Amino acid sequence: MTDGKLQIKLHIGKQVIPLTVPADREAVYREAAHAIQDKLNRYRTKYPEQGEERYLSIVLLDFAVRAISAEQSIDVEPYEAVISQLNRELEALQNETINTLKH
Repeated sequence: MTDGKLQIKLHIGKQVIPLTVPADREAVYREAAHAIQDKLNRYRTKYPEQGEERYLSIVLLDFAVRAISAEQSIDVEPYEAVISQLNRELEALQNETINTLKH
């Protein structure tokens, strides 16, 4: 381990992938590799004789669709209301401070 990084090997499909990752993110990388491997195995079972590249492509597409869907479903509207309220309060405080300094 150097500079808080680890060298790890992940098994995905029929490949071993050596990576250098931040030590505090190692578990995330391993969990991601495990999730990919699980999904690959499910597709291999459900659709036999399709070829490794096809399985990997389907898994990649599946994860990309999930990631994009998750990004699109993030609702920021409640935060916008709170931020607007905080901005109004800060502006009022700023105006009050300026008026106090003028007198």
